[in-house]
Amino acid sequence: MTFKGKIRQGRYALLTAAVLACLGSPHVYAAEDAAAGSDQSKVSTKDIHVEVDFDKEMLKEAPETKTIISRADLDRKGARTLSDALAAEQDVQMGTDNMGRKTVSIRGAEPRHTLILVDGRRLAGGLSKYYGATDEVNRLGLDDIDHIEIIRGSGTARYGADAIGGVINIITKVSHRRGVRLTTEGSWIDAGGSQYNHSIGLSTGDLGGGTYMDFSYGWSKTAPFLYDNDGTSMQYYGKRNPMSARAEFTIGKDETITISADRQTEDLQKDTTLGRFTRGRVIDMAALEDAWRNNFSIDWKKQTSRADYHVRLYQTEHNSDVTYRVFGRGMPYHHFYFDFFDRIDNVFEASVGVMAHDKHYVTVGADYHDEYGEGTRISVPRQTARQETRYYSFPNPDDPSNPNKRSYTGNIYDASLNYYSAYIMDDWQVGKKLLVIPALRYTNHSHFGVNVSPSIGATYKARNNVRIKTNIGTSFATGGIAELYHDWEMYEPSLNPKPPIRNGWLFEGNPELKPEKALNMDISVEKDFDKKTSAKLTLFRNDYKDYMQIMYNGEKQSKNLYGRTYYDPKVRYPNVYGYYDYDTLVSMIESAPNWQYIEDNILDPDETSMVSNVPATDDVYTYRNISKARTQGIEAEVTHQVARDFSIKAGYTFLDAYDRQTGKRLEGRGRHMLNLTMTYSDPKNGWRATFWGDYTRNYLDIRDRIITGRLMDANGNTITETPHYTFTNPETGEVYHLFPNETDANTHVKGGIQHDFTREKLAREKNYGLWNLMVEKDYHHFLTFYAGITNIFNQYDPFLGMGGRIYRLGMRMMF
Repeated sequence: MTFKGKIRQGRYALLTAAVLACLGSPHVYAAEDAAAGSDQSKVSTKDIHVEVDFDKEMLKEAPETKTIISRADLDRKGARTLSDALAAEQDVQMGTDNMGRKTVSIRGAEPRHTLILVDGRRLAGGLSKYYGATDEVNRLGLDDIDHIEIIRGSGTARYGADAIGGVINIITKVSHRRGVRLTTEGSWIDAGGSQYNHSIGLSTGDLGGGTYMDFSYGWSKTAPFLYDNDGTSMQYYGKRNPMSARAEFTIGKDETITISADRQTEDLQKDTTLGRFTRGRVIDMAALEDAWRNNFSIDWKKQTSRADYHVRLYQTEHNSDVTYRVFGRGMPYHHFYFDFFDRIDNVFEASVGVMAHDKHYVTVGADYHDEYGEGTRISVPRQTARQETRYYSFPNPDDPSNPNKRSYTGNIYDASLNYYSAYIMDDWQVGKKLLVIPALRYTNHSHFGVNVSPSIGATYKARNNVRIKTNIGTSFATGGIAELYHDWEMYEPSLNPKPPIRNGWLFEGNPELKPEKALNMDISVEKDFDKKTSAKLTLFRNDYKDYMQIMYNGEKQSKNLYGRTYYDPKVRYPNVYGYYDYDTLVSMIESAPNWQYIEDNILDPDETSMVSNVPATDDVYTYRNISKARTQGIEAEVTHQVARDFSIKAGYTFLDAYDRQTGKRLEGRGRHMLNLTMTYSDPKNGWRATFWGDYTRNYLDIRDRIITGRLMDANGNTITETPHYTFTNPETGEVYHLFPNETDANTHVKGGIQHDFTREKLAREKNYGLWNLMVEKDYHHFLTFYAGITNIFNQYDPFLGMGGRIYRLGMRMMF
């Protein structure tokens, strides 16, 4: 009997649950599955559900607040991405970052405080960690997923840095059944456009000697259905091709080696309007991204009658190369530049779990992480950049045989970070009713120094159907290469229907950053009223120190659009060589008999000059540890099986998240969140239906902001704009501004640029809901058709990533 089989029959259910939580991955079941019988074709979906149901039952005993999303749950939602899978889950807040990428936060923590793993492996995203790695995982297909684990609350002691808010672990499994699986889906967007997502997989079954292989390939296309106020696409769109290969080798009794490799290529585009001018002239930017991601891992696992051993070595790499083409429509302007980065992570992990005593299961582990990054997005002090020059061409209308040419030279820097850590955890069965799990992790980081993270959790069974759980511990998170050395220009979505000029945002790193630290606490009560109804109530609090935020740091001339200047003929000032001064010009306008008189005498270039030669600029932002913060709240959840074929799960979260220095609410969070899932299943006739969604109140949208008109300096103090005279052309309605001097006129134009920080902008408070429906029908035992609607009520808010109603139609086939 394997170690897992023995602990199932163990003396204490609480300790059994804790050990299973430590083993976690379904890979530990592999040898058991293979030994269960040679006729693998008789393994049924029901058998798989029994395994998952057992794990879900054991979760009731473990101290951590944990949810399992099973393979069946994923299918019922028609989930194709992690965002789909997490929809309507308790206290999980989905968001969208400045580039239109999906983010996820748990219990009001920042997206960077949610650690996302695949089979326990961290994925290499971009060079920045600020917005987390959700979008990287969204690029992975879910067809090979066995289940997803959501852990709420700090996981630093067990999982390492960056798990302040919680952990999401995506678990895959090499199938032991021979077969082919095919999934195909098309979707149509109410606002216009269509998408597709297809995949095919092959499992070899037992090739002999306990050897199993699994292969998959996918191809998908997304459409640009999110637009800001001036028609700019708010997310990259285009084609993606994921592929993977996995092999599992049984090399001894209850001993396996698993080798995994996957790759994804991307051909994407994003369109941005940089500025709109008079007579229909426009400057546009097209960003063309060619990217790929490679992941490779080797896992060795061995189980004996008293211990579980695990050694893993893996590498992840993310390479992105973006070409920016800036061009004028109605004006002769062409400019090209590129943005490149490559990130490589190498990781070694080892752990051993030992049944040290009837009442103690002790886990000891260690890991080493090395992160390397290079690219044009960073600038490392005291390092000489490697330069790369690229050449571009575009049509020459005067001589088609001799195209125009441009060149751009980029500076490429490189940096590396590494750390090693060791941890120990003891699952201690104090008595039949009490389980206590103390844990301690030591981390030594090359840049952020030493951090020690202790934690302790406990489960007390007050009655057979009542459990009280509590956890307290410390956690920390570190900045990445970008937060330390960023030198990256991007363009934000527009808040203005017709922005005169779209300023860039230049992010600069801060090598003096400190690690963020937190104290995490929660207590919960769970009760099973009967076999059909259960409920749980949780109180939590997280106190942060050295909280990292993005801060405005002035402006600079555009990093990549250098040399580009703007003008505004409707903003004027007295010509220094003219005859009239400011006061005289104002009197002349007020007494002018008609508009022609103003054109002849006021707008005459000899009397007033228009603002010109205003350089394209970037608003500069950097990262700073500036504050203490607190997130606290209440989670409540009820599940009830209304009838044999119908069940319901509902949850409510109240979140109080604020800056402890200023007392202001933290943005990008809702105060009240309601989630609901209703499931209907008719196995006899092969019908299933799921209705799910969530509703959020008092959400402060960090991206969609209200421009108050108040002028501010860099420190947030109110400043008074220089008085000036405004007059209107009665024939066209165009508004003109006359200033006393050139300096004030230039300041006004710069202050009107879309993202100039001198215009106060307040986060817009919103209430919104996103509701979905999926219906499935089985035809025979190998074929399932499904149809659904995402965003049933057609909510459109591009800042929240909601692009209106989407109709979905698909098929799953296994044979």
